[in-house]
Amino acid sequence: HLQPGTLEHDLEDLLKINRDLHLKLLDRLGEARFISTPSAWPLKARFLSLALPEEASRTDFAVAELALDTAPDEAILDRLAAILWGAALIGSAAITVGGYLLVYFGLTPIRTLAEQTRCLAILSLDKRLETEGIPAELQVLVDQFNDLLNRLEKAYQQLEGFNADVAHELRTPLANIIASSELALRSNDKDENLRDCIGANLEEMHRLSGIVNDMLFLSQADRGAKARRIPVQSLAQLCTEVADYYEAVLIESDLQLSIEGDASGLFDAALLRRVLSNLLNNAARYAEHGSAILIRIAPEADGQLKLSVINQGEPIPAASQPHIFDRFFRVDTSRSHGHQNHGLGLAIVSAIARMHDGEAFAISADGETEIGVRLDC
Repeated sequence: HLQPGTLEHDLEDLLKINRDLHLKLLDRLGEARFISTPSAWPLKARFLSLALPEEASRTDFAVAELALDTAPDEAILDRLAAILWGAALIGSAAITVGGYLLVYFGLTPIRTLAEQTRCLAILSLDKRLETEGIPAELQVLVDQFNDLLNRLEKAYQQLEGFNADVAHELRTPLANIIASSELALRSNDKDENLRDCIGANLEEMHRLSGIVNDMLFLSQADRGAKARRIPVQSLAQLCTEVADYYEAVLIESDLQLSIEGDASGLFDAALLRRVLSNLLNNAARYAEHGSAILIRIAPEADGQLKLSVINQGEPIPAASQPHIFDRFFRVDTSRSHGHQNHGLGLAIVSAIARMHDGEAFAISADGETEIGVRLDC
């Protein structure tokens, strides 16, 4: 039979090994007979109750309660949670600041480009965006934008030239009308002078009307007007009809005209007559005296039709060939033949080709010039 004091002493020595473990012994009435470190009994703990075997009845202890103090563990967990929260806040702040700086410096090239585009003006179209220091990802965009500026500058230059050409073309006939009218008013022989004046003015006004009508036609073509296609059984016959109108001009310049090939298809016959008229007029103007002019009709393998006029004479300079279809463009102003040409004939040829979903072309070399159109049949 163990003495209670001896047992309690032994239990206290045993529990000193683990200070987080506490023991309470209860008798059969549930009263505590032994409590290890009563002043330090944990408030937060894991409890385990064990019924003692009957052999323990000699010690008057019936139930043993073990308590494992969880306060230190909870303190560690609280400290760990605080550390994690702090790390999360610091990490979030670092990511936010880092992301802001990354985006800020990453967008610096875009801000630079935006500042450069803000400095562009209509009077400084020769300026381009700087490509130095631009990331490779933006290089393609900058190159495309610079190409757009090149096209815009070219279009603006063409517009400026077009306005100047229009003013020049209209100024001469208007000046002639004004001068002839003033002379008629000052003349004593009213009837004869008035008749001559009215005739001259009428001629100038017809020329002005022709320029205006041609400009209106080009404007319609620029807005996307399409050719009204109808079946044309023989282009050679159509060419013959147009050539008949130029018989006197050809005889005067001792030019021989021939037609090569034939084709049929869906075309706007009236517009094709205008194309042939302009091409023949151009060829007769610049062909060598006594040479031959050929109208060639050649179907191509891709389903298109090539209609062209070929003449022998001084070739078109290589620098001028890309511009001969521009409005009011003349290769040599000294060869413009005065009032007979106002520089819109080949521009109209190009416009009619586009209205047939085709294109105009010009080849000039070795004393031979071929100008014509390729059309979708």
